Amino acid sequence: MIDYSEFRQWMDTLYRHPEWREELRRVVLTDEILELPKVLDKTAEIVQQTVIAVQELIEAHKRGEERLKQVEIAIAELAEAQKRTEQRVEELAEAQKRTEERVEELAEAQKRTEERVEELAQAQKRTEERVEELAQAQKRTEKWVKELADAQHGLGVAVGALQKAFGATVEEEAASVVEVVLRRKGYRILQPAFTLPLDGEIDVVLPLEEPSGRKVWAVVEAKARLSQRDVWAWSQRMHEPVWHQRLAEKGCPGPYLVYAYGIRMDLGAHEAAQREGIGLLKSDGEVLPPAALIEP
Repeated sequence: MIDYSEFRQWMDTLYRHPEWREELRRVVLTDEILELPKVLDKTAEIVQQTVIAVQELIEAHKRGEERLKQVEIAIAELAEAQKRTEQRVEELAEAQKRTEERVEELAEAQKRTEERVEELAQAQKRTEERVEELAQAQKRTEKWVKELADAQHGLGVAVGALQKAFGATVEEEAASVVEVVLRRKGYRILQPAFTLPLDGEIDVVLPLEEPSGRKVWAVVEAKARLSQRDVWAWSQRMHEPVWHQRLAEKGCPGPYLVYAYGIRMDLGAHEAAQREGIGLLKSDGEVLPPAALIEP
């Protein structure tokens, strides 16, 4: 059996869930119980009839034996009605027993529901704790990523500075080599080599004068590692009329003595230079002379 607090809790649950209350009403208020008012009305009617019959019996007794038979019949009918009433009451008692059993089952179900809710609450608590752990891990990860990004940025700056310094060193070395090579060939250097920014920088520009007195311009593309593609692209640029015009606008009207310089160069670069007719330079001197001057 359930105690009063459990019963009140159960009743509160029923009021919060109208559909459960309706289901319980259908279970408890069976057709037999719903018929009870009619039975009681009929019983009251029978009782009323009994009263009348008793009165009639008294009157019959007064009137004599003629009415006694009618009283006996009425009493017999009353006894039969009483028997039926007792049977009906027994049926109602059985229905009440079944109702109590059903209520007990509902109480057990409610208890299991509450236990399940408690389990879910504990699971939710564990989930929240796990989420908090993940949030802390995410914060640590974001911190590490920021530190890594800062380190990457610093590395990029350092590499950029190194590349800039190395590039300047390669250009300076190319300028020094081309000056020595051309001076040995009899050219007169009119001014020190310089770099010309021109929609794609020309690494080395060197104004020269041939032994005949003609002014020419040595131009050099300088790479730490010179590839076949570098040679081809440099040759194409130096054969473009538009490029010649831009050089002229910058005070370098040509003709041009075209070289490519590389600290290292692959075999394809040498073949490309021969095919394109441009010169090749390394740190130890001229590898391949230009086939001819490129006229603007």
